Amino acid sequence: MGLLQLEAVPYLGDDGLIVNGDPADAQGFSLRRARFGVRGYAWGDTEFELSMDASSEGMRLLDAWVAWRPITGLGFVVGAREVPFSRYALMRSSESALSDRPLGVRALAPFRQVGATIEGDVGNGIARYWLGVYNGLERRTSFGLGYEEATALDGNRFTRLAYAARAEVAPLGPVGDGMPDFERGGLRLGVGGSIYYDDGKSIETLGWEVDAIMKIAGFNLALEWLNDSAEPTSQPTTDATIPGAIDRSALAAEAGYLFCGNKLGVAARVELLDDNADLDNAGDQIVVSGGFQYYLHRQHMKALIELTHREELDGPSLDNDALLIQVQLGL
Repeated sequence: MGLLQLEAVPYLGDDGLIVNGDPADAQGFSLRRARFGVRGYAWGDTEFELSMDASSEGMRLLDAWVAWRPITGLGFVVGAREVPFSRYALMRSSESALSDRPLGVRALAPFRQVGATIEGDVGNGIARYWLGVYNGLERRTSFGLGYEEATALDGNRFTRLAYAARAEVAPLGPVGDGMPDFERGGLRLGVGGSIYYDDGKSIETLGWEVDAIMKIAGFNLALEWLNDSAEPTSQPTTDATIPGAIDRSALAAEAGYLFCGNKLGVAARVELLDDNADLDNAGDQIVVSGGFQYYLHRQHMKALIELTHREELDGPSLDNDALLIQVQLGL
């Protein structure tokens, strides 16, 4: 398996910064993702994945897990993988219609962490569930950068444990992988909900999420709402990244359509972000993204052009709009 995403940013506002969730710090080219690895099955009931990701610090371990599925609807997974919280986060980045997941998901969803999960799939996607315990989560100081993704090669050194649970149902039939509706089938509807608790040494966090996705005849519509509440512990062991109790939330709505024999697509997304419910500041934003996609070989090889506008609802207005072109190769 492998993934290569090459991006060009021909236009970026003067205030655009990666630490704030923008695609770049300046106009030019970048590699959004460069990944490779192996995934497979063994002995009829065992699945595994081991993958690496290139970053500015060098190669880093991305996914490293083994799953044992002794019977239908029950599996045990151990290793580094996505925490089962956000529908968007559980989708592979290559399966999105737009260039990346919503900014609010990247900020609030705990992506990969090391732990153990009990999960199951009933009816090939009709109902799914996850229950897991993981090493604790570490928040970055910037809202747009989200959580650290740890592979725990040195063990669980600075955190306690985090717990997560998620359930999904698709009563009209499996919704399918990814966001675009390449199958162009009849009406399919999926709804899900999640919760996690991070018993951190310095910060305790409770997060919850609800989502829905609908697909029909090449059209897709998705909604996701995320919220978390965090506060420093009574006796933090290290400096907390937040000064006091804080509530954060994000709402994303996305729609898209495929035409010309599934070769062309159009997609648009609107987000409402609030990085602190107690403050009216520049973290209260509306983010609008939209663009066109050309699928040469579905999600395996595609190109897209996308425009993003960010509007600060309080505080100073920033010049952080961006125009992005992306080419993707996924195996």
